[in-house]
Amino acid sequence: MALSDHEYVNFSEDYELNYHLRKVEKQQSISNRDTLRKMGVELKARLNKTYLTHTEFHAYILTQLHRLS
Repeated sequence: MALSDHEYVNFSEDYELNYHLRKVEKQQSISNRDTLRKMGVELKARLNKTYLTHTEFHAYILTQLHRLS
């Protein structure tokens, strides 16, 4: 069974990135959203995937908290 669209991170939507920033208690700033977008590109390359689920991305963010303010 395929995942539905809402299970994937849409990196073009600020509100989705803000959701991840709130989950890790970081500022919902332009700089942090830009960092999350870069982190998304990195994780996609690492996993050789086109799309990331929120679960995959959140786990990666937890290993990269030092990059966010």
